[in-house]
Amino acid sequence: MANMKDLHLDILNVIVVMIATSSDGARDLARASAVFKNFKTQAQQPHILKMVNFQRLTSTTDTLRKHRERNGLLCMCARAGNQAAKSILGKQAILLRDSWFFGMIYNDNQQAYYGCIASSQVLHHHNLVRTFILSAPSKEIVVMRQYLVKYVIAHAGYNAASECGLIAAICTLCNTEAARHRATRVGSDQNQATISSFIDILALLEPPPEAMFRDTVVILFDKLFPSARD
Repeated sequence: MANMKDLHLDILNVIVVMIATSSDGARDLARASAVFKNFKTQAQQPHILKMVNFQRLTSTTDTLRKHRERNGLLCMCARAGNQAAKSILGKQAILLRDSWFFGMIYNDNQQAYYGCIASSQVLHHHNLVRTFILSAPSKEIVVMRQYLVKYVIAHAGYNAASECGLIAAICTLCNTEAARHRATRVGSDQNQATISSFIDILALLEPPPEAMFRDTVVILFDKLFPSARD
């Protein structure tokens, strides 16, 4: 019987990609990497880390506690440019201020400033929040409304955030998404006879183009925080 360590590198790479992109890719890849040393080496390649699927990773304290390692899978994937990993950190570490992740990111930035680590190993909080706005499911965006507003006010000031229209854009995005979800629930409930508001009626007849509102938020966010795109 062929041993995993005897597999040709190309075949091993295909297996790693299949596991990383599976529906529970993050957990499956972590388990496989813990068993096979050569598998772990291949799994830590940047192009693999960039495609790991975090769809089933819930942003609960108990779940994320397992990923509290600077060189753990979640942080490594985020540094490699994995959008899902960056979105999770944008929400949990920056907006919700998870103490461990927030401290790790802050310390990395300090060490990079003094040349102790390479800048490529640093996660920047503006960029993480920007990724969350771009990538997070609409339901999460709605729930995080107050945290997004607090973040832009804390880092840019109320006047600047208000004058550029970012606060209003965040509220518009969240309001339209909330209305669309309410309308969807109303439309699927055969026993409900009334619709709660006029905006829900409009949302039911013609769901708002959420992508357009999200793009507007990102454009204004970039104007206020130019470094977020780096």
